[in-house]
Amino acid sequence: MKTHARVVVIGGGVVGVGTLYHLAKKGWSDVVLIERKELTSGSTWHAAGLLPLFNMSYSVGQVHKYSVKRYGELEAETGQHAGLSKVSNIRLARTKDRWDEFMYYAGIAETIGVRVNKLTPGQVKEIWPLCETDGIIGAIQHPDDGYIQPADLTQAMAKGARSRGAEIYRNTVVTGIEQKPNGEWVVKTDKGDITCEHVVSASGNFARKTGAMVGLDIPVIPVEHQYIVTEPHPLIKERQAKGLPEMGVLREADSSWYMREENGGLLLGPYEHGAPCCCHGRPIGPERIRTLPGRSRPAGAAYRDGDRVFPPSVKSGSRRSTMALSPIRRMDRRSSAPPGTRRISGSMRVTPSVSPPLAVRAGNWPNGSSRVNHLST
Repeated sequence: MKTHARVVVIGGGVVGVGTLYHLAKKGWSDVVLIERKELTSGSTWHAAGLLPLFNMSYSVGQVHKYSVKRYGELEAETGQHAGLSKVSNIRLARTKDRWDEFMYYAGIAETIGVRVNKLTPGQVKEIWPLCETDGIIGAIQHPDDGYIQPADLTQAMAKGARSRGAEIYRNTVVTGIEQKPNGEWVVKTDKGDITCEHVVSASGNFARKTGAMVGLDIPVIPVEHQYIVTEPHPLIKERQAKGLPEMGVLREADSSWYMREENGGLLLGPYEHGAPCCCHGRPIGPERIRTLPGRSRPAGAAYRDGDRVFPPSVKSGSRRSTMALSPIRRMDRRSSAPPGTRRISGSMRVTPSVSPPLAVRAGNWPNGSSRVNHLST
């Protein structure tokens, strides 16, 4: 392991590896990444991998636009598949206020060069035959959007970073961060120390812990998030047999959920109101961070509201076929999931604003150049 580097990145998830990759791509080859376990072992492994071009900010929208473009170029650059699927993204509007928001966003998208299609309920039905359009007043579609496999993306960027001289140290635990009188930083690990000019903390679920090492209280809390994957759906399998394209990612903001095809079935991710904090105020071991047990509490409103999306013919399917949302609507965490569904539960970092915190801790050092940067998404 190196003893000196220009930059040390802490955290081997998609954010940390992406930071390492872009530093190396900019010519900073003397950079290293430290990961306590394996790459993606924090929360990247269970991310749904959505690519939301939708954003009301001009600047952040440009970042999202760049990201989707970069993902499409990674395989040609690195020789490793990044798992990108451009299947489009449809956002449903059930209220006039939501539709007004979409129309306001369409103006921003046009300004930054992001394609947006306006859809009628009938057009939504044509693209997503399983979708019940009663009560929907319209939708917008990003034809260049879709999803990506987060683990594949991370490995592709890791390969790209290594090819430019960056180094990655797995199974290495950061135990402390100290500042030297000359403004440099010493990142202490269980395998030795690394002196560097800059430290980037992309430690996700551990953001509070790494922040505390330099006297910062990072407002990030890991909360429980889960998504549900059904067994293969007969109507989706029929579409696949006919060579029809994927129906794309479907989202509804008012009920806070997303859905897309997954291995011939459906993947549903609800954002629950009042989702419980997890792994807060005590050490986080690998056995806790990898998966989270079910809790004895009713499912949130997102499950019930999401039931509106599918027609009765789909919702009334047998439990064995787990047709679409019916088992998810009935699911209660006090009982096991219905046959044919898999519930994948893990931790997801959130902030008071639900936006990613990007902070720079600047010190009063003679050279004024050393920084500790904290990233979390």
